[in-house]
Amino acid sequence: MDSVLILGTGITGQSVGRFLKNKSKFNFFDSRDKENLPAEFIRNKEFLKKLKTYKDIDLKDYSRVICSPGFDINHPIYKEIIKKSIPLETDIEIFTREHNSKKILITGTNGKSSVCSMLEQILNKNGFKAKAIGNIGLPVLDYIEESLSFSLIEVSSFHLEISNNLKCDIAAILNITEDHLDYHKSFKNYLKTKNSIFTKAKIKIGNEINKNDIFNADIFFSSKNLGIEEQNLNAVDAILTSLNLNINLENFLGNYLKLDHRFEIFHQDKKGRTYINDSKATNIGAAKEAVESAKKFGEVNILCGGRGKGVDFNKFSNFLSENCKNIIVYGEDRDLIKSNVHKEKLYEAKDLKEALKIAERVALVDQVILLSPACSSLDAFSSYHERGDTFKKMVLNE
Repeated sequence: MDSVLILGTGITGQSVGRFLKNKSKFNFFDSRDKENLPAEFIRNKEFLKKLKTYKDIDLKDYSRVICSPGFDINHPIYKEIIKKSIPLETDIEIFTREHNSKKILITGTNGKSSVCSMLEQILNKNGFKAKAIGNIGLPVLDYIEESLSFSLIEVSSFHLEISNNLKCDIAAILNITEDHLDYHKSFKNYLKTKNSIFTKAKIKIGNEINKNDIFNADIFFSSKNLGIEEQNLNAVDAILTSLNLNINLENFLGNYLKLDHRFEIFHQDKKGRTYINDSKATNIGAAKEAVESAKKFGEVNILCGGRGKGVDFNKFSNFLSENCKNIIVYGEDRDLIKSNVHKEKLYEAKDLKEALKIAERVALVDQVILLSPACSSLDAFSSYHERGDTFKKMVLNE
């Protein structure tokens, strides 16, 4: 029986532990202090017993390592694993190797979850058994025993950074704009990481707007002058066409269930002001798409801020000044966002609650109040889900 070291105790690491149970000996390691580990892991007494400290680990005891996305690859243990050439893989690599479904890998700065969800709904309504898994929040190894026609796997740049053997039938890069530069260190590295999804793909699909940044694609879907939803739909159509499936998407659109926190129009008040929750917009590209879409409903008052992930907000500040009525910045990196915003349009708040109060004070009749942060939520919330839910509750006074 082989012996496995699992790096990370989050939902992916725990999924790997369940997969290995009764198959391999395994232990966990996490770079975080014990008090900062996920509560679900701490409650699992069987897993907790298998948690090792850095000092307790002798890598000679392990035949391979399975690494969770987002694990600190600058940690000495990761560097030592690489230096000693200990076999290292991810849960998605295991799944794509062992599961007999058609595997479709989807990455991109924005739209990954939406495209996976759309494909899942379309394929299931047309008689196939399909499941959207991976970074969408459902660890792939939890579905290793499930019989599926299609596995629709959302792959993050964190997964791609540590994966070397992702075999699939189709790989798609939906778009590439600056994101996670605090992790990848440069846009060049980020591009290289995203493009690695094509390495062992049979069919490679890319966005035409990124032709200069996407290498070796077989097919480019149309995106010029289109909103993110239209781009996503064209990506879905390209994937279905590559699968030789003739499915009429017009019949599907009326019944499509959108995911929460993605340009979610959820309220209109007595002044006719439209409230939009776009908390999933955790990067500049997504926020710009949201502003362009929101302008169709009225002049835009945008709330943005949080943790900026190392990106340059200068051009984004100019964009906001040119396209928004008022810009309310809040959170950890608000000073970076406001750099080039016109002073007469700029308002500052310490947090989201105060930002909403300001927006409701300055927004006029029939205008739009848009939460599209262009930043991660982790300076104040556990996730973009919590941030979006909090925003909606404050607006609705729940």
